[in-house]
Amino acid sequence: MTEIKKDYQRVFVLGAGFSKPARLPLCADLFKEIKEEAKKRDLYAELEEDINSFIEYQYKAKGKKITPDEINIEDFISYLDIEHFLCLKGYDSYSDEGYPSQLIVKNLIAQILYSKESAMQDEDFALYESFAERLKPGDTIITFNYDTILENTFSRKNIPYRLFPNRYKEVHPYGGILADTNDEIILLKMHGSIDWFDISAYDRELNLFRDEKFYVPPSSHNIFNRNGKPFGLYKIIDEPYFAESPLQKIYRNFDLEDYLAENSYQNPPLIISPSHSKMVYLNPLTEFWESYNKAGRASGTVTIIGFSLPEHDEYIRQPLYHLVNNFQNNDYGKGSLEKTNLKMIDFKQNPSEIEQHKEKYGFVDWDRTDCYFKGFNEESLEVIFGK
Repeated sequence: MTEIKKDYQRVFVLGAGFSKPARLPLCADLFKEIKEEAKKRDLYAELEEDINSFIEYQYKAKGKKITPDEINIEDFISYLDIEHFLCLKGYDSYSDEGYPSQLIVKNLIAQILYSKESAMQDEDFALYESFAERLKPGDTIITFNYDTILENTFSRKNIPYRLFPNRYKEVHPYGGILADTNDEIILLKMHGSIDWFDISAYDRELNLFRDEKFYVPPSSHNIFNRNGKPFGLYKIIDEPYFAESPLQKIYRNFDLEDYLAENSYQNPPLIISPSHSKMVYLNPLTEFWESYNKAGRASGTVTIIGFSLPEHDEYIRQPLYHLVNNFQNNDYGKGSLEKTNLKMIDFKQNPSEIEQHKEKYGFVDWDRTDCYFKGFNEESLEVIFGK
C-alpha cells in the first residue's frame, strides 16, 4: 500500500539533523536530558535500578566498566527491550507497552521534545516554513523523528497533509480503489510520534475482561478511558481504510500539553525508542514499509536530510538501499520522467567525516549526487529544491 507511484514525484527522507536547527537534542544528548528530567519528576529511582542492572551486566557479561554518564542510550534501551520482549522479569511488572523504565523513557522523550517545540518562536519556524512552502502536493516525506515540527509548520501555513500512505475511494477485503485527489503532502512517521497513542493494548485488556464469567470493566485509562475531561483524540487515518490495518488503532492526541501536565507514565506515546532492537516494536507501523522495494523508481527527486544511518537504525539500510538504487539505477534519465541527482544534506565538519559518511552510504552513486555538508539551513534549500 505504500508503493511510491509516479504521481509522488519527490521523496524526502528526514533524520535528526532536520530538527537540529530547532535546537532539539540529537540522540547522543538525549539520555542526559532524560536523566535530568527524571530527577525533577521524582522518577529517577525506577530508572536507576535498571541503569545499575545494565552497568552490572556490561561489566560481568562483557568486561566493560562504565558509569551512568558513559551509558550509550541505544545500548541501554536495547537491553530493556530484550528484557521486556523475553519477559525476563516475569509478568508482575509487565505490560504490552513495556516495563516501567521503558514507559518512563518514552514519556520523558515526549516531554523533552514537546517542551523544546513549545519554546519555538516565529524565527525558529522560518526555515521550516521555507521548506514547507516549496513542497508540492503528492510529495512524500519519510521521517524518523518523533517531533511534530512539520505538523505544526503545515498548520501554520495551512498546507494540507496526511499521516498515512494512501487515500482510498473505497476498500474491499481484496484491495482498494485509490481516490483521485492528490492535493496533500504525505508525512509518514516511521518511528511514531510524541502525540500518537495506540489503543491496541487497551482493547486487549477490555476483551480479556469481557471473556470472564462476570464482566467487570477494567480500571480507567489515562488516554482512552479518562474519568475527567477526555482528550481530543482522532485516528491518524481517514476512512475508508482497511479494517485490519494496525493504523486503525493509532490515535493522535491534540491535547498533548494536558496529557504531559498530568505527569502520568503508565500509557506512553507510540514512539519506537532509540534501540538496536527496533524491529521488535515496529508492528503497528510496518505498513509504512509495505512494497518499499519498489520505492524510488518513479520519483523525480530523492533527498536525504540529516540522516546519517546511525548504528541503532541499521535495519533502515535495506529499504534505503532499495529507494536509492531504484532511483539512481532504474531507467535513470529515460522515459517521460525527468530525474534530478540524488540530494544529500548533512552536517560534516571535515573531509574525514565526509568520507566516513560516504562509506556508510556505500550504495550511493556519488557521481550522480548533489551534496551539501553544512547542515540543514536556508542555503541548503537551494540544493534540496534545485534541478
